[in-house]
Amino acid sequence: MFLCSWGILCLNVPGPDDTSLRIFQRRLWLTALAFLGPEFIFQIALGQWISARRSVRDFHALGYPQWTMSHAFFADMGGFILHTRDWTPFPIDAKQLHYLIVKGHVQFPTLSKEQIKDKNKVDQLLRFITIAQIFWFVVNTLGRAVRHLAITCLELTTAAFIVCSLGISICWFHKPADIMTAETIESNSRIADILLEARDKARQPYSHTPLDFVSRKEWAWSLYWSNWINILRKMHIVFAPTTRPVNRFENTLFLELSGSVTAAWLGLTALYSSVFIAAWNNNFPTATERLLWRVSSVTVLGTLTSYWLITGFGFSWYPALRQRLAHTLTERHDPEHSPRTRSLTGQSRLVRKARSVAARIRNNSVLNDPALTLPLKAILPMYVVGLFYCHARAYIFIEDIIELRSLPPSAYTTVDWSALFPHL
Repeated sequence: MFLCSWGILCLNVPGPDDTSLRIFQRRLWLTALAFLGPEFIFQIALGQWISARRSVRDFHALGYPQWTMSHAFFADMGGFILHTRDWTPFPIDAKQLHYLIVKGHVQFPTLSKEQIKDKNKVDQLLRFITIAQIFWFVVNTLGRAVRHLAITCLELTTAAFIVCSLGISICWFHKPADIMTAETIESNSRIADILLEARDKARQPYSHTPLDFVSRKEWAWSLYWSNWINILRKMHIVFAPTTRPVNRFENTLFLELSGSVTAAWLGLTALYSSVFIAAWNNNFPTATERLLWRVSSVTVLGTLTSYWLITGFGFSWYPALRQRLAHTLTERHDPEHSPRTRSLTGQSRLVRKARSVAARIRNNSVLNDPALTLPLKAILPMYVVGLFYCHARAYIFIEDIIELRSLPPSAYTTVDWSALFPHL
């Protein structure tokens, strides 16, 4: 599990002032996130892969066939820093770079694929050893199942991690790792001129960089995640950059998934969650532990369904239904003299306080960024779902360890491969 969590991580380019200790702590935090839910890391990797593919298509259409997946990943991980005459240098992603090239503000970077490969610090031997160990573990686990030997909960949890790790490895195959310095892109244009040229598109205040209007797009999961991260921020647990504009891209930016990509993520996540159910009839030390395992495994799988239902209701179904009803009622009644309007004019202090609390729950960002506002009907149920998920995952980890105190005899038996393949 450590190899699946630590070894596969490809962190974004750190900020210019980041120390080795801070980078290590950042990697440790991502490893902890991978332990809690490797499907989160897979979702990040899948979003980055989709973004990189889109970037390659756009640059090729613009007449730059030398732009590869490695270039796209390098850009999206903060590998290019924009320097202008009137602004603090800040990183730009692939879509923002494409925009600046189209508008004539910067030249196409001369960085070659070989230069990116030279910056890449992925140890290919370590990657090969990791894949070999994963392959052997999977084969050995299947062999134990065929020979009807006991498979421990810890082995099943490792198998579940492997499911997500393979997906992450495929998505990040072209992403360079452990790059410490970014490339500089000079522009003779001023940021003020770029914003004026964009007109209404750049009207809103930026959250990360002045070019947010080019590529920033919040969606359900990114809104949930921002809300939870801001709760940790209020507890003085800070992971994201605190400067504006940012000097690096946060490692946990969840890019939007849509269409068949969302189906792929849901399918692999469901497969990962279903692995725990395979221990439904395992020989647990006590009946209570078996019951708690069953409840936890079903809960982990159930949170996936809950997320889909809650998000659909809060972001799509309820707003559409409310709009239809409001349109119908507006046609039938005068809204200025309706009972609801009269009651709102005489709100009590308690009601105003409740509305204020609700507003802070919907948007708990530091600068009250309007783009981070969530429907109350979505975020409140997701708090409950998150609580159940964390407790279920915690128990699964605990049971992985405490089950080792009383294992069935067959758990200590190795697979006799000669019995399966007599001619070996």
